[in-house]
Amino acid sequence: MTPLLEWLEQTSVSTTLRDSPNIFLYPTILAFHTLGLAFFVGISSAIALRILGVAPALPLAPFRKLYPVMWIGFFFNAVSGVLLLVIEPTKFLTMVDFYIKLLVIAGAVYGNRWLYGRRFKHPAAGDAPVTAREKVAAVMILLLWAAAITAGRLTAYDSANTQWQTALGTLIVSAALVAGGYAAVTVFGVIRNSMAARLASEASRQDADRLKPHRISR
Repeated sequence: MTPLLEWLEQTSVSTTLRDSPNIFLYPTILAFHTLGLAFFVGISSAIALRILGVAPALPLAPFRKLYPVMWIGFFFNAVSGVLLLVIEPTKFLTMVDFYIKLLVIAGAVYGNRWLYGRRFKHPAAGDAPVTAREKVAAVMILLLWAAAITAGRLTAYDSANTQWQTALGTLIVSAALVAGGYAAVTVFGVIRNSMAARLASEASRQDADRLKPHRISR
């Protein structure tokens, strides 16, 4: 298999994409790969978080309109990913991390397809109560995206020690972001409920004052 990969890496397409100083080649491909990833993973994660109860004031049904944008992001991410693979096939196709990345991305794509068919395919089901299976799917999607991004970062390094440090750093940062986000959402919910209770109490007091009989002076 290695001779085939070496031949592919020496083809005119691969060498042009890799060695050309033209900013419309490698830099542009990398930019499209990043933008596609942002739209695909970003929208998918936002839907998963909403399924899990984040921002409950937002109705679920309108999220259905974001799916076409998400799949367009996936298309650009996939096409640019193939071109980036052609640039260095001997590196990526001999790395375990690369195959792990492909596997978890496939799992995330399947999870998104399943969630769409379950929740958003029929508009009437958009605002139905969220089921336990949908919440499990949302958690799995988030975990798979975290694994895909981590594996993608690991493919940039050849040193096992650097890969280990990168994976550990990613895990720590992800845990901190999740904990911080959960704390922020919890505090926001407490403040919102407190303000709502105070407003309701004030409204009740004003209603009671209006219903009190007023003495008429003669």
